[in-house]
Amino acid sequence: MSEAFREYETRLEPARRRFAARGTLETVLAPGTDAALLELFLIHFCSLGVGMTEPVEGWIRRAGERCEGMGLTDLGRSLQQHAAHEGGHHMMMIEDTRKLVARWNARRRPLLDAEALLGQPLSPGVVGYRKLHEDVIGGPAPFGQLAIEFEIENLSVVHGAPFLQRCAGRLGADVLGGLSFLEEHVALDVGHTKFNAREMDRLLQAHPDFLDPLAAAGTAALEAYAEFLADCLAVARDGREQRA
Repeated sequence: MSEAFREYETRLEPARRRFAARGTLETVLAPGTDAALLELFLIHFCSLGVGMTEPVEGWIRRAGERCEGMGLTDLGRSLQQHAAHEGGHHMMMIEDTRKLVARWNARRRPLLDAEALLGQPLSPGVVGYRKLHEDVIGGPAPFGQLAIEFEIENLSVVHGAPFLQRCAGRLGADVLGGLSFLEEHVALDVGHTKFNAREMDRLLQAHPDFLDPLAAAGTAALEAYAEFLADCLAVARDGREQRA
């Protein structure tokens, strides 16, 4: 590991601590939290999450093309190859939404409409997350996409498995049938995170001056994802109040 990559890790520690301190996941999983709120959170995580995941393949591919165009040939080609692995993942979130809504409708009221939820406008957090990607890819440091992917996929590695276990403990193991996107990414993102770490280390060894834009992109990614989770909780709370 290069000194520059160690410095990247050091710089991201405050942002990672801030993400954890937001406490959205802890709130919905707290023992005193109504199980219906957790269910609604999961439903909105999946339905709003379609807007977070559908563009991913295109983002990574375009970032790779831009990197290749600015002379970062190896990184550009690696990103374009990696992009193919992200294609169609939003379809899992669509199916998860439908399964979770069907599970809800079999047990709770009011009845929910999965297609209406999937057609709802993008939340502010989703809009901000998409804007971040577009700004990075279209800006002077498209290689920042690598830091975005590293931080977001690392969330699955750090938080994913415990979150799934606690959801199953609160709601029953059958809820995992509607969390296929999360389950798959908990498994896949270990490898993806290692890939991104190797690519960032290699990039920073060759270009230590890229540290600032990489750290800025990684920090912004965590902030944007925290806003998305906060949106999911806010919409879930609104739904619980309507249920009451």
